[in-house]
Amino acid sequence: MKKVLVYNCMEFPEKIRLFREGIEKEVKAMDIDADFVTPLCPEVIENIDEYSHLIISGSEASAMDESFWTLELTDLIQKFVSADKKILGICYGHQFLARVLAGKSCLYKMPVAEYGYSKVNLKENKLFKNITSPVCLQLHHDAVRNLGDDFEIIAENERSIQGFQLVGKDVFGLQFHPEFDNEAAQYFFDTASKHDPGFYGYFKNKVSDYTILEQNRLFIQNFLKL
Repeated sequence: MKKVLVYNCMEFPEKIRLFREGIEKEVKAMDIDADFVTPLCPEVIENIDEYSHLIISGSEASAMDESFWTLELTDLIQKFVSADKKILGICYGHQFLARVLAGKSCLYKMPVAEYGYSKVNLKENKLFKNITSPVCLQLHHDAVRNLGDDFEIIAENERSIQGFQLVGKDVFGLQFHPEFDNEAAQYFFDTASKHDPGFYGYFKNKVSDYTILEQNRLFIQNFLKL
C-alpha cells in the first residue's frame, strides 16, 4: 500500500502553504494517502515503515549550509535509501539529496541565479513518461555538479543539471519545480523582484504557450505511480 511522507523545508508560511497545496493536488489526483510534516518530527523519523514514498521540498536555505533540520533530514534520507523506498527531492531537496548521497563537494553556488521558465532536456526515464519538450520553473541559486558513477544524469538545461537518478534505486532529484502552477510561480517572481533590484537582469521566460505547463504535473504523478 502506498503512502507518501512530504517533508517541507520552506520557512515562510505562504511558501509552506503553496508547496503543500501543489503536492496535495497531485496526491489527491492519484488517490494516495500522505502525511505533510515540517522539520523536527522525531516521531515520524523513528518509524518510516508505513511510508512508501518521500518527497522533499525546496527551501529558502542553502543545501551547502547547516540548518536545524540537517541531521534529521540526513537520517531520514539514509533510512529511505537503506529500506529501498522511493525518494523525490525538489530544488533544495534535489541538492540536499545529492549532498547526502555524494557529499557536499557536489554542490556549488551559481554565478548568476536561475529564475523563470527554461526548456529542459530529458533522457528516457520512467519519471518522464508522457512528458515532451518541457518548460520548467526555476527558482534557485545553488546547483549540483560532479556526480559520480552512482548517479545517472537524466535531465539538463544550458545552465545546470536538472535531474538525476541514483543508479538501481527509485531515488530522484529534480532541480526545477513541477509542483507550482503559474499563479504560484508569479508569487515567487514578485517576491524575489521586490527584494532584488537586479532580478529582471537574470529572470528568463521561455514559455511561448502556457498550456505546455499543464503536463508538468506528470513529473510528480509519475513518481507516485512507482
